[in-house]
Formats: sequence, C-alpha cells, structure tokens
Amino acid sequence: MRLCALALCSLLFSGCALFSKDDGTEPVELVEFEPTVELDVRWKTGVGDGTEGKVVKLSPSLQDGALYAASFDGVVVAVDTESGDRLWRRKTDDAISGGVGTGAERVLYGTRSGEVVALSRDNGEELWRQQLTSEVVSSPQTDGERVAVQSIDGKLFALNAQSGEILWQYENQPPVLTLRGTASPLMTGSAVIAAFANGKVMAFDPDNGLTLWERRVALPQGRSEIERMVDVDATPVLVNSTVYLASYQGNVMAVSASSGRPLWSQEASTHNDVAVADRTLFLSQADSVVRALSTTTGETRWENDQLLRRHINGPQVMGDYIAVGDYDGYLHLLNQSDGAFAARDRLDRGGISGQMVTDGSALYVQTDDGDLFALEIKPLD
Repeated sequence: MRLCALALCSLLFSGCALFSKDDGTEPVELVEFEPTVELDVRWKTGVGDGTEGKVVKLSPSLQDGALYAASFDGVVVAVDTESGDRLWRRKTDDAISGGVGTGAERVLYGTRSGEVVALSRDNGEELWRQQLTSEVVSSPQTDGERVAVQSIDGKLFALNAQSGEILWQYENQPPVLTLRGTASPLMTGSAVIAAFANGKVMAFDPDNGLTLWERRVALPQGRSEIERMVDVDATPVLVNSTVYLASYQGNVMAVSASSGRPLWSQEASTHNDVAVADRTLFLSQADSVVRALSTTTGETRWENDQLLRRHINGPQVMGDYIAVGDYDGYLHLLNQSDGAFAARDRLDRGGISGQMVTDGSALYVQTDDGDLFALEIKPLD
C-alpha cells in the first residue's frame, strides 16, 4: 500500500500532469511588466540528460569556487564558477535521485536504489558507497566528520564521512500517503535536525543519535489521506540561533535551535525550501503564491499571486531580489521589498524544479533538461 501511495503522489505532484486547460487548475498566463534590471548569462553548460522526466529535484552545490551538479542518468560534473570551464566529469552507472551535497573534500549523492555515494571533490573518483534501506531523493549533508542522509521510507542515517560506515540510524514510520520527497538534514555542529513526512521535525545528538528535541510543524486534518498529508519537505534553515521550518498543508514557523521552543507560527503550505535574508523569510507556497514574512513575528509583509499554479521552485535570494523558476523554464526575479517583478528570462522549456544556489556574484540554476546556468543581475542598458 505504501508503494501505491508514493506512485499516486508522483502523479499528483509532477508538473504538467497537475492541470489541464481551462478548468481552473491551469497555470496563470504571465503578466507583462516593465523590467528594472536584466538577467545576463555568464556561462552555460550541460549536466547529462537532467531529470529525464522523473519526479526528482536535483540541485547544484557550491564550494571553494566550484559548482558541483548531477543528472538522473548518472553524470556528475565539477565546473569553475567564474569561467564555466569543466574541472572534471564522471559518468556513473547510478540513477541519481538525490544530490548533490559537498563537504569534507567529498561530493555526495543518493540513488534510486538506496545508495549514498561519495566522490573525491578533486577529480570525481569514487571513494565509497553505502547501501541504505530505500531511495534517497534529497541531498546528503556533511559536517566533515559525519554524513547525514534521509531515505524516502522515513529513516535518517548518520554515516562516517571518511568510510561511509553507518554510525546510527533513526526510523520514523511515514504516513500511508506522502509527497514524493524529503528534506535534506540540517547539521548545526551540535545537532542533526531532520524533518519527516508526519509533520514533525526532530533534533538528534550527532554522536549517538539520541533525541534532543522534537517539534510538530503540522497536525494532520481532514478525512481523506490526501487532506491529511503534512510532509515537511522544506530543508530547515538556521539563522543565528533560530531554525525556520515549513510544511505542506500546515505551517511555517520559527523555533529555538537549542530547544525547539516555538517562537512564532503562521499557516502555510509548501513542499519547497524557504529562503531567509534581511529579517525576512521568503516562501513559495504549494499554489505558487510567493510570500514574504517577518522573521521576528511571522507577519506577512507581501504576497505575489501572479505566478499562481505555475509550479515554482523554492526562492533564492540574490542581492536585492529573490528568484524563482517555474515549470515552463522561466526564471522570475522579484524585488525583496515589495514582491514586484524586476526581470524575467526563459532558460529552456524543461522546467526548473531543483533549488538554486548563489555565491553573491552569480545565481546558479540547474534546469530539468540538464542545463546549468550562471546568471548575473545587471542594470538595463
């Protein structure tokens, strides 16, 4: 029954399969606006065949002037962030469904067959692989000593970063019906914070896996299993001593990193990562309404509903703007201050579902067709 539930959710949350024309579920048409800046392509390169139409979110990772990315068909690349020159490329035999993560001189990814693989960050050579219990659909994370990774069957694993040996694991029984996805764990140095499909977020001692605290972000409501879905698929975000959490059909909230004590909570629904900057939390809701909330009180500062049902990904902050990508390959730039559109560019027609990353000078976007872009924000000529 569990497998059937996952298959159902693959249909429910797989881009264009979500809507048909003129029945109230179709994406809104894009509105015209007067751009105030432009998106300039610094460079573009390829990463295998992308997602190959599978319901996976593959996101690049930045470290020390290099960008690392992977495709579902097993290609992993390292690219110089300034020039776009390829540093190395490795073609594996893996179906890569979760990745990538970097740290401890490792490039980490998860596979459809439930393995975690570590490659050398220098040349892409395989260092180790560890078999887990189920598919990995989020990016493994490392603090240099341990690798934290979640499998789609609700388990959290801590592995030795040098050898891949399993140090401890925690099992959280998932509900009958869940979204096809998991959040990446957050490693703070003193805790591993993981989010689960039952609406809970838990903090664990990184040395032994003992529970430090747990917090319910959403409480299942309704009669049907679909109505009761409350997955926390948004990766927890740590800013100073506060962790920001968000769930599907539940809430967005701020909690104390040390105790899990709630600081504020607001009703929300998302299955994408959130972004935090300048005392504002930016959120792409499940219906593709973009919201900005105060990190102090949770009060909504503005909303933009002009991308309704366009299946946008999680927002990324870039300078005075936030960027979101949609199912049709458009990248939208919004003002942080009021949510008004500042620029728009169509990168390709394959869609943008993975999380974008930035180093402050460029925005790095991996499309579902396997294209990798470095984009700069420039004044209009």
